[in-house]
Parts: sequence; structure tokens; C-alpha cells
Amino acid sequence: MCKNKKIMKNDGMNDISYDFGDDEKLNKEVSFILNEAVHVFRHHADGNWKEIYKPKYVNMLAEKISAKPSLIKKLLKLKDPVVSNITHAAMKLQKNT
Repeated sequence: MCKNKKIMKNDGMNDISYDFGDDEKLNKEVSFILNEAVHVFRHHADGNWKEIYKPKYVNMLAEKISAKPSLIKKLLKLKDPVVSNITHAAMKLQKNT
């Protein structure tokens, strides 16, 4: 289980149960998004990240951030480059909508 005080590195091979607070449903949904995004980025370098995969995960994450904006700070505290990348893109997407 990830506590936001720790810096955790997701290797993309093992699912991590992220903890963003008391909402277990949100924890499971965001954990799924992050685990899938990190896995695809790190282990499926087929050239489709920017065009297909990243927009998919950004849209999914933007929906969660829209419902709970406090996620942004918690996501960025993870210090994972893939998570930071899709979080920043989700923030940008929200600003443009």
C-alpha cells in the first residue's frame, strides 16, 4: 500500500494499491489507471504512447481529478515520471475544457 509520504516507484509489472484517502472506490479506480499507464509506458514501447495510450489514460485520470481536485497534489507527490506526465496532461485538458 502506498502512503503518500513515501516515494514509490511503479515498475509496471506489479499492481500497486495506491492510497489517496478514505474513498476505497476512488483508490481502486485511480490505482487501476496508474498501474495500466505505467505498465503500457514501460513495457509496450510500440510507438503508440503519444497518439493512443497516453490520451486514454489522461482522459480517465482527468475525470477522477475533476471529481476530486485534491488528487493532483497527491499524484505529483508520488514522484513517478509517468504519473506526473499524465497528471500534468490531465490538468491541461481540464483547463482547455
